[in-house]
Amino acid sequence: MTSFHSLTPAQNRERFFGVRFRSPKAAALPPTLHPDNPLLLDEPDDAPNQLHSSFQGFALKVQIARFADADHPDIINGYLELKWDGTPIRATRVLFETPIDPAITVFDLVLPQGYTSTPGPHELSYVLNFGGNGSEVTPLVINIDTTPPVAFGKATVPAEVERDGITKKYFDENGFVLVTVPNYGNRKLGDVIECWFGVSLTNPTLVGVFTITDLTAPIEFRLTPAHVGTEEGLKSLFYYLSDRKGNRNTPQYFTELNVTLTDPPEGLLEPSIPLFDDDAAPKLVDLADAQAPLGVGILAEYINFLPDIDELEVEYDGILQPAQKINTFPFYVSIPYRDVFNGNVDVKKVDVSYRIKRHNLRYPLGTPVPSKVVDVDLRRPGDGDGGENPDPNLALVTVQGTGGNGPNILTDADASDNVAVTVAVFAGVKDGDIMTLIWKGVEVTEAQGGVIELDGTETGILTFSILWEVVEAGNNGNPLPVTYKITNPAINDNEVHSRPRDVDVLIRPGVVPEVKFQHLDPDFTDWFNCGSLQSDPVLVKCAEVLVSPGEPQLADQTLEFIYQGYTDAAGTLKKPGTEEKVTYIPTLQETIDGFIVKFPYQKILATESAWGDVNYTAMIDGRPVQAQRHLVKVHMKKGDGSLCDI
Repeated sequence: MTSFHSLTPAQNRERFFGVRFRSPKAAALPPTLHPDNPLLLDEPDDAPNQLHSSFQGFALKVQIARFADADHPDIINGYLELKWDGTPIRATRVLFETPIDPAITVFDLVLPQGYTSTPGPHELSYVLNFGGNGSEVTPLVINIDTTPPVAFGKATVPAEVERDGITKKYFDENGFVLVTVPNYGNRKLGDVIECWFGVSLTNPTLVGVFTITDLTAPIEFRLTPAHVGTEEGLKSLFYYLSDRKGNRNTPQYFTELNVTLTDPPEGLLEPSIPLFDDDAAPKLVDLADAQAPLGVGILAEYINFLPDIDELEVEYDGILQPAQKINTFPFYVSIPYRDVFNGNVDVKKVDVSYRIKRHNLRYPLGTPVPSKVVDVDLRRPGDGDGGENPDPNLALVTVQGTGGNGPNILTDADASDNVAVTVAVFAGVKDGDIMTLIWKGVEVTEAQGGVIELDGTETGILTFSILWEVVEAGNNGNPLPVTYKITNPAINDNEVHSRPRDVDVLIRPGVVPEVKFQHLDPDFTDWFNCGSLQSDPVLVKCAEVLVSPGEPQLADQTLEFIYQGYTDAAGTLKKPGTEEKVTYIPTLQETIDGFIVKFPYQKILATESAWGDVNYTAMIDGRPVQAQRHLVKVHMKKGDGSLCDI
């Protein structure tokens, strides 16, 4: 049986105080973040208490709520001190003394920079020291996420845009280009996708911003003409992925699209190949055509041609030629011999086509390219593939006369007999090959000794014995080229030429057109007097000399014309101070028509009453040849003893 004893008032008070101070206290409230650097609101698909990347690594403002005994009537000293992952941070300590001002409802502390740089969950807490006694504090768990979303591929566009690029036609028909960003890793609510369009990362155009509110919804943007602008060329679509913490990825995937806002080329006809098209039937690309080289191109301007932009890109026998900017019509691309040959000299059929390259887009789009099939025959005499003309593998000829000169030198002393032209037999000689000598660009006939027919058994040295008339018809020359060609008419019309042998030929004296003073006195024979001087806007007065027409070798030569005064009628004693030199470069047309050269009047006036001549030297057939001088009486004095009026 339990007995109850009544307590005295003093005992009852003692018991009450014991119970009161032994009863457990609630843990101190956890710290909170200041509104200046708050935690993000929680989302169901993400860890709670996320700290935005803009606050990560920086000093963080922390608030601690007023604790229960802050109003203690006695003076109690203490401090508050932040803890990070259980470790106190002495630098954050804030001292207090009770009773604390009732107006203070929270204590502001600062977590130093650097603590929030490390990813993962972390505990933020604090030490509540109250007169040396600690209190239990509920920590605040803060999640630090530094990893941005991971992209899984390029943004996609409709198949037509992927193939043709962004075109005026597509915008006209659809109004916009639908851009889709593929799903990516760690996709979460609140993620932000930015779609950009431009030439580079430095100055692109923002297409749009998409925030994830539904994890199943497709991520789509509309690229409009306003985003694209008016600049054509190769541009890229790309995107940034950012999570709600502000972690933004670096673009990895770029969708390159050519922008063509002009009307596409139209009316493209089959390739023009003049050396094939203009052949008489049967049409054929032969060795000479291939060595020319062969041109493939466009005959006339097509519809919607863009000057300074459009380029012609030719494909010959499967080999794509470098695109060339079209600057005129007709326009042709030269096909190098190696591509016409393409490892095969036999008879063959070859596909030839072209496209118009505009920026990085090639037209026509989605339809067959303009093309044609050409017949080719590069079979040739001798060895090799025929790429070089003349063929460096063929031996040079040696020319030998009978007049006692050395090899490859001919003079009139050799005129009494035929001239021997010898050459080594070429590799690959076969039956039906024909060698024809070419003297100074003119083929030597069989009757003149310039043709040798071969049967394929020849070895050693072959000799042409040519008539002197061939040399005589070729006139002088230094160098005078002597070469030969090889053909085989039974196979085709292709020709192979040797390099020229330079021969020194001087069989008659060289001649240049005569030069004559003009405006001589009609009453006196070969007199150049005051009336002979001609007015000139630059020289004031001058003497004019005429070079006779008929020698085109004078064209583009820098000719020096010399006037010289003499004291004797024979023109042997030079009069001091009367020499004048004038240079002149005649055009081809001037050499055909004749031309005038002007001498300043001063040296002629200084001749006074004496004699003077004019002369010049020119290169004719490789040798300097002096013209026959024109010597005249020069009379620059009047009856009163004065000189001609100027």
